[in-house]
Amino acid sequence: MYLESKIFGLINKLLFFIQGKFASITEKSYILNNIDNLLFFLICTGIIASLVCGNGVTAVLLCVTTAFFLLTLILKKGACLFLEKSTFFLLLYFIMALVSTVNSTMMSQSFTGLSKTVLYLSFYLSVLQYLRLHKEKIYTVIGIISLTVCFESIIAVLQNNAGVLSVATWQDTRTLNPELVLTRVYGTLKPYNPNLLGGFLIAASPFLWLQALLKFSDKKFVPFVIYSAFSAASIGAIFMTGCRGAYIALFFMVIGLIIVLYNVIKSFYPDLYNKISRHKKSIVIFITAASAATLVCFPKIFNRILSIFAMRNDSSTSFRMNVYSSSIEMFKDNVLFGIGCGNKVFREIYGLYMLSGFDALSAYSVFLETAVESGIFALIFYLLFTFFLIKYSIKAYINVSDIKSKLVLGILLLSIIGVLIHGLFDTIYFRPQVQLIFWTAVAVLTIKSDYSETTGKN
Repeated sequence: MYLESKIFGLINKLLFFIQGKFASITEKSYILNNIDNLLFFLICTGIIASLVCGNGVTAVLLCVTTAFFLLTLILKKGACLFLEKSTFFLLLYFIMALVSTVNSTMMSQSFTGLSKTVLYLSFYLSVLQYLRLHKEKIYTVIGIISLTVCFESIIAVLQNNAGVLSVATWQDTRTLNPELVLTRVYGTLKPYNPNLLGGFLIAASPFLWLQALLKFSDKKFVPFVIYSAFSAASIGAIFMTGCRGAYIALFFMVIGLIIVLYNVIKSFYPDLYNKISRHKKSIVIFITAASAATLVCFPKIFNRILSIFAMRNDSSTSFRMNVYSSSIEMFKDNVLFGIGCGNKVFREIYGLYMLSGFDALSAYSVFLETAVESGIFALIFYLLFTFFLIKYSIKAYINVSDIKSKLVLGILLLSIIGVLIHGLFDTIYFRPQVQLIFWTAVAVLTIKSDYSETTGKN
């Protein structure tokens, strides 16, 4: 899974040399001797703070986290860099983003956008570096993210019951009965936006589902029931956001969840598997009927789902179709290197291409946005990164013999897939709240894939 690289080999030799020079100082200093623990504290603080703080505060925390990550590489004995195949293509993607920035006609604004990418990728490397050396902390991270989902789910339910006013949202009500207008919740995430909360829950909810299943595997049934109840609440919160991209992602995630659970039960609970196999058709019919009945009982959500298929008859969908058309034209004119990184550059250039009278901050599709900003090669490298990440995660999931590792690999893969599917229809992926969860899931999958492949267990 790792790629041999002379450059990385030289970098690691240099790191070992520097670590040796600072060894005597590090051992005598309590702070320096525990610098990796401080890094872990900053990682967790960044994830939690992103729920309630603005982007500026989160950016400062990410800068400090990056600084401590670099200090860890320099001072922590044995710390070194690895180059996985997925990370290799991620590096190539970043190089193309850098080339796009240098080539952009709006270089200064593009550097601002690139700086955000640098912070997010630095956060990923920080999590990857720490958890690779402290694999037991993976479950602590899962627990912390699970609690953030519980918190946002509670806020979503409270906002829904209070009937909060819609903010930063599109909902075509021209032909809709006023009684069917959905109260779209947005949680505590800033800027307040239902789509942002939907994206966060799509990325983070699998951590909560995983936590419930881990408690079940440990035979801790009271925590299992509690986390299961919050898992159901997280799914309900996704529906309450009214985010249709999140609805589509959730549909595929639930299918994936059923497949993972079925496989885990088959491998580790043979008696239960035999019972399920005997009543397979009845269970499928029951789940389908229960899902349909639930939607009928909530007509506001049901109508919101139906609006997905309205196409040009829905103003929000029609607007996005116009943005997609304009963005494709932007891409055609800047195929190789794109227009430059960040929404500031996109917003300025988009004005030359837009079909409607409405401004747009992005292409409303992560993959189209990547192509427009950084060109065709950046898109190819990003797709290859996700391909190898998913490939090795599935391979490790199939081969691993430990139930906890199988659950981690299977469930967190749903987080990645959910974010990518949602990303087909929206660009909230680039918000820090979603990015921090996404890259944490990537780091855990990368570590678990390699470790499971080499040991066959946790």
